[in-house]
Amino acid sequence: MPKIDEPTKKTNYKINQAHSGTHNPSEAGASTNKKAPPVTEDFYDPNDHPHHSSRSRHPPDNDPTGHEGGHNPDKSLNPYDGRLCNLSVQCSEGVLSSDSEATWRRNKVRNGSSWIIRLANWALSRDHGSEDKVKTDVITAMCRWLPACIALSVVISLPIQAAATPSNFGRFDSFLYKDWRYPRDARNKLENKDDTHDPSQRTLARNQRGLIPGTRKRLSEPDYLCFLDADGKVIQHNVSEWTQSKGKTTSTSYVFLSFTVSQFSDREDDLALLDHDFLDKVGLHAAQTVGADAYWCSTSCLARVFKKGHEKTQEEEEIVNQETQQSVWNMSDIIRRAKAIVIALAGELDAQFNGESLRAWGERFWTMPELLLYTGDHPIYIYEKLRGPNNPRQLPRRELWNKAWSDTAYSGQLIDHYEGSLMLSPLELNTIALHCLQNRFVSKKYLEGDIAYILMGLLRHRPEVNASDNEFQAFARLSLANDSNLLLERMICLLPKSHDAEWWSMEDVWHATLWDIYPKIQICGIGEGNTIILDGAHGAAIRWREFVPVLTLGQETKRHGFARAALRMIPIFLFTGIVWVAAGQTLADENRTAVLVPGCIVLVLAAVAVLLSPVLVHQIYCTPTHNSQPFFFGIEGYVDKYGLELLIFGSYENRLSWSTAGSPLSRHKLDTEGMHKDFPDLDEESASAQNMYTGLDPVNSDEEVEKKVESSKKSSNREMKVFTLVDTYTMTITLFEAVRPPIAVIMCGAEGGMQRALLCSEDWKTGTLYRETVLRMETRVWDKMDTVARIRLGLKRDDTDVIVGGK
Repeated sequence: MPKIDEPTKKTNYKINQAHSGTHNPSEAGASTNKKAPPVTEDFYDPNDHPHHSSRSRHPPDNDPTGHEGGHNPDKSLNPYDGRLCNLSVQCSEGVLSSDSEATWRRNKVRNGSSWIIRLANWALSRDHGSEDKVKTDVITAMCRWLPACIALSVVISLPIQAAATPSNFGRFDSFLYKDWRYPRDARNKLENKDDTHDPSQRTLARNQRGLIPGTRKRLSEPDYLCFLDADGKVIQHNVSEWTQSKGKTTSTSYVFLSFTVSQFSDREDDLALLDHDFLDKVGLHAAQTVGADAYWCSTSCLARVFKKGHEKTQEEEEIVNQETQQSVWNMSDIIRRAKAIVIALAGELDAQFNGESLRAWGERFWTMPELLLYTGDHPIYIYEKLRGPNNPRQLPRRELWNKAWSDTAYSGQLIDHYEGSLMLSPLELNTIALHCLQNRFVSKKYLEGDIAYILMGLLRHRPEVNASDNEFQAFARLSLANDSNLLLERMICLLPKSHDAEWWSMEDVWHATLWDIYPKIQICGIGEGNTIILDGAHGAAIRWREFVPVLTLGQETKRHGFARAALRMIPIFLFTGIVWVAAGQTLADENRTAVLVPGCIVLVLAAVAVLLSPVLVHQIYCTPTHNSQPFFFGIEGYVDKYGLELLIFGSYENRLSWSTAGSPLSRHKLDTEGMHKDFPDLDEESASAQNMYTGLDPVNSDEEVEKKVESSKKSSNREMKVFTLVDTYTMTITLFEAVRPPIAVIMCGAEGGMQRALLCSEDWKTGTLYRETVLRMETRVWDKMDTVARIRLGLKRDDTDVIVGGK
């Protein structure tokens, strides 16, 4: 028997029809003639809230349409009018009987085919599937035949359409969504929200927000350096003031001193005096060795230093903090203009420069730009504390990189790029640099977006620093300001190997790289939190509540025409025959025969057509199809393709097939059987040589997938669940995993001859779509989707809502 996971349990609520015209919740509940269920009404009426539009607008947090007790159910957008309605999901029997909790409604799977087709297949005993071929049960068919024929003759006489009607102009259901809000930062400055009507002030405000490339000033020299005064003491000077006092016309040369706070303290207490003294001696010795005027060290040159014992005022504290931040964010300019770089280590290295202290130095965030951006002619000077401040060792930059960094496979490409031996594209540079930075340790964070500001030093354009940015927002602004070859647009098309992966993860479950993906959308702004604004995407809504009749088109033959004519003539033959026979009974004997005989013949023909009506219906509507109305149907859980065909089309004719590589759960094999069916004369070797492949049922072909299906029935709300997606345009079934049922398919890019489709759920309280998973779909699907208005997209959803029962 097939695995038609059709539940028998009934839920205690009724879903209002989306096109019923009833949008008032109380009226909708009354129209069912049943008691109102103890959950929220199906439709949220935006007219009750004047601050929300009638399309895809979202109620405030205190909206009374939520669950009792203040819970918030998942909602979807009605594909007919774009109004919010509670998300109702049809589930397999195993999921529905599992009593697991969810934030969406669950209901049984219902047959969506026409009643005429269902009656015909019931008579033919074709209402169940078989893995080999659907076969007619003769005994059962004999018992069902006559009642089914009588029912069909009645139904055919009624104004009921057996076939589905065209909808959406032959396209998928539109996803009626649009984000109406101001972005946090827009790509085009004219779209930013302004706090003033003064044009000059608006320009200043936009510059400060920072998406205008190249607005950040580059440093020609550091603000502060350490010099040796006449008394032989180290003293901090403002560089411009020192240059003027000395009457110099050239820039001040200096040495950049690098260390880690895990080995040398950067505090201002007595315990750190010895470390500071050693660093000062190292800096002075290195400056004298290379012939520099001064040295730069983060312990004393980030901001102005006041005399010991001086109590700073609040204004002075603010100045120091501002100068410190500016120095940190301009560190790349300080490194680039250094005459030499020296490294101070607390430990000792062996003769081959191996040692834990050097490895610890290389694991630091800031060591990567220090080593990459150095352009001086001198080698790297290494000072070891145990060898003293006057006994350095020298090492070329390329050899030091190999000793200090563990990720040489990636960081080595950056070294080659900045040395000019192997140039990377902007996309490759951003990708590799971000990967290397994420593998390093940060001892002290100045801002949440520090990683982006470090990366900013490696790129040309530098947007102004925004202290309120989080890590994602800072990186997004940096990416949009530079020619990063659509880095973010490509990143959102990736499917991380783990659902808990961070936003910066670039490991794709299909092992694709960013440059394998060709985006079809544009990021036009940055939203609040970890969200971005997309434009130009194609999308479609997913139907979760129930199946609907699907219009299919097949090859029209003479048999189809004869069957259709015979079926449509049954009411006419019956009516004509009955009229003639009744009229003949009133005539005289000599005229009765001339009327009764034709009437009886017509009745016999009608009777024959009635008795053959199941076969005629099956001949017309249950045949292989060449084209069909596009729909996306979703089911929570697993249903095999035989059961799905019965539920959608009313019979099994091998229309659907499993996707070959649509999701990480998809499986495929070499299709020699299909080649033998199409070409019977081919031998086994010739059939294999054609390399034709076909999709497999993931549950029946892989034990690991079967275990996931079983475990998902009992999964908690924040764990992955298994869903089934049916595409009636390409006639494919895809099994995938997600935490929540996605309500929309958003096409964002192409890769490997397939389209990358983001399946997104919606947080209706914020109007944000969140990526639940990514599927690979056939390219022809793109042309059957409508363009979606601007989308506010988040890559990872924060599941902090109260979870409620879903049944």
